[in-house]
Amino acid sequence: MSNYFIQTYTWNPWHNLAVEKYLSTKIKEGDVILYLWQNERTVVIGRNQNAIRECRAQLLEEEGGCLARRTTGGGAVYHDLGNLCFTFLASPEVYNLEKQLQVIQAACRKFGVETKFSGRNDIITEDGFKFSGNAFSKTSRCSIQHGTLMVNVDVSQLGRYLTPSKDKMKAKGVKSVQSRVCNLKDLNPEVTTDAMRQALKESFEELYGSFEELDTKILDNFQVKETYELYSSWEWKFGKSPECETSYSKRFDWGELEVCLKLNAMHISEIVVFSDMLDVELPGLLEHLLTGKRYDMADVNLDNELPDCTKEQKEKLCEVVKWLSELRD
Repeated sequence: MSNYFIQTYTWNPWHNLAVEKYLSTKIKEGDVILYLWQNERTVVIGRNQNAIRECRAQLLEEEGGCLARRTTGGGAVYHDLGNLCFTFLASPEVYNLEKQLQVIQAACRKFGVETKFSGRNDIITEDGFKFSGNAFSKTSRCSIQHGTLMVNVDVSQLGRYLTPSKDKMKAKGVKSVQSRVCNLKDLNPEVTTDAMRQALKESFEELYGSFEELDTKILDNFQVKETYELYSSWEWKFGKSPECETSYSKRFDWGELEVCLKLNAMHISEIVVFSDMLDVELPGLLEHLLTGKRYDMADVNLDNELPDCTKEQKEKLCEVVKWLSELRD
């Protein structure tokens, strides 16, 4: 068996997940890698989750945060620099979930915190508070367990970014399960992310034996950069959301509007507009304009697509598109 350890100090989730993907392609028979990483102000959703159901992505991005979609299942989680992420990557014949969990538990025990594995994917305290969520994936050459460790996360941000609006309740997809959570620092003030990094490193060596620490220079390569471009793209973050239905309504100076959307891969596959406005042509123009477009309205071009509408109609359509683009959260 060949054991390896690597940790990054870049806070970008798309880069960190790209590194994880790269490491998974380098696993050889008998290999085990422990990889530690952190994200700053990030919501990470599961592979099959609906972005608009799970988080206020626009608010998050406006405030300097990132939305990321991982390749594993499970629910939406909030990361900041008070959270430490870990990944175990192993060839299938040496992948051992129980042993990997023991590394986490041994690290926590160094701070006097006793833990247990609960349900499908949680690590909790003896009092039943969750501080770690885990997710899993595998290929023919590599099995992966990755998870979070809430050391000193700003829990006030969880509801700020993760709570969906009422307009999203018809959205389909895997819904996150809310749990009682706690920070490890609340249990022992001496726990910091740096201290936990060191504790995990020591526990890994205690349970797996000696290891080689990999130089992060190996991560400066085309494969990581290419995967980063994919993970940071709108198509990956939003376009993989399952089909869903949503509706919005608003009263404008010129009439009340209700817009019903059916979304597929976060593109508008169907749209129906109801209104009491005097201009009977405008709802049809709006339906024609938005069908097939992205849900965030980024590819809507009034000048090119509706050249024959009047100046007054164009002004109203611009007003509606602006309103809808701001309702993504």
